[in-house]
Amino acid sequence: MDKAKLYTLRWSAMQIARLAVDAKVDALALSQIEILSQLLEEPVPEEFRPPEPPRPSLHPEDIVTEKKRYPVGEKKLWYPEAVVRTDIKRAAQGEYPKQYPYGAIIHFTAGQYSKGLENAVSAIASSPYFFCCLSTDGTLVQANPLNQWGYHAGESAWTIAGEKRNGVSNFLVGIEITNPGRLEVHNGKHYTYWDTGHKQPIDAKKVRVIDKNRDNILAGAYLPYSKEQEATLIEFLLWAKANNPTVFEFDYVLGHDEVAGPKGIGRWRKNDPGGALSMTMSEFRQLLKDEYKKRYG
Repeated sequence: MDKAKLYTLRWSAMQIARLAVDAKVDALALSQIEILSQLLEEPVPEEFRPPEPPRPSLHPEDIVTEKKRYPVGEKKLWYPEAVVRTDIKRAAQGEYPKQYPYGAIIHFTAGQYSKGLENAVSAIASSPYFFCCLSTDGTLVQANPLNQWGYHAGESAWTIAGEKRNGVSNFLVGIEITNPGRLEVHNGKHYTYWDTGHKQPIDAKKVRVIDKNRDNILAGAYLPYSKEQEATLIEFLLWAKANNPTVFEFDYVLGHDEVAGPKGIGRWRKNDPGGALSMTMSEFRQLLKDEYKKRYG
C-alpha cells in the first residue's frame, strides 16, 4: 500500500478517535493509529500518544526521598543497605587497581523482573558475569565485596584515570537492574524479546517511547525502571562516593550504552540503560553531583 493511502487511513482513524464516545471504539482507533504510524515509519502524532510514565529527572526530589548522610571515608566493601548473598558469590578475576571501583556501569538484565527480589537473586546466581543487582522493589543484592572485580561490560572502552581503557570491567562495578530491556514492537504493541508468540503485550501506558537518539539513549521503546529502583541506585552511588571519595568518581558512572556504544567503541553494541532510566546518563551524573553537594558540601 502506498503512503498516500496510509496517510488517508491514519487521518480517518484520528478523526474517529477525536469523536469517539465509546471507549472500545476509541481504543480500536488508537490501535489503528499506532499500527499505521509504524507502517509509515513515523512516530504516533503527539495528540494520540499514551501519556509517558513520570520522568523523575524533572523532579529529583521525588526520587531521593530519604536524605541519608553516610559516614565519609569508611572504605567499607559491603553496602550497608544491601541484601548480602555470599552463597551465590561469583568467582572474581582479581581486585580493582585501588581495591575499590573508580565508578559504575548501569545495566538492565534484559530478563525476568516481575517477582522482585527473587529475580535479582536469580540474575546473579544464573549468570557467569559479575555484578550487584537491583530488584523492582528497590532492593540491592550484593554477592561479592567491592574490592573484587569480574567481567560484566564485555567489549567496551573509555578513558579512565587519564588512559584509554579497552575493557572497563576491571575499573567499574556493574549494577544490573531487573528490567526486560528494550522492547520489541509487533502490530503496534510492545513485547519483551522472549515473548516470541506475542501473547502478553505490555500496557502501552507503562511504556516509554524514545522517538530519536538522544545522548546515550538509542531510540526505541523501554519499560522504565521503577521509582524504587532509581531511588536505590542513587543512594548506592552516593554511598559509594562517600565511602571512598578519593577513588570513586561520578564522572565514571556510565551507561553500558556509553562504554559499549558509539561514545566508547564507535557503534551500538549495547543499549542499556537507554530509555529505561528516566534521564540521560549525562543528566544522571549531574544529579548525583548536585545531590552529593547538598549532603556533603
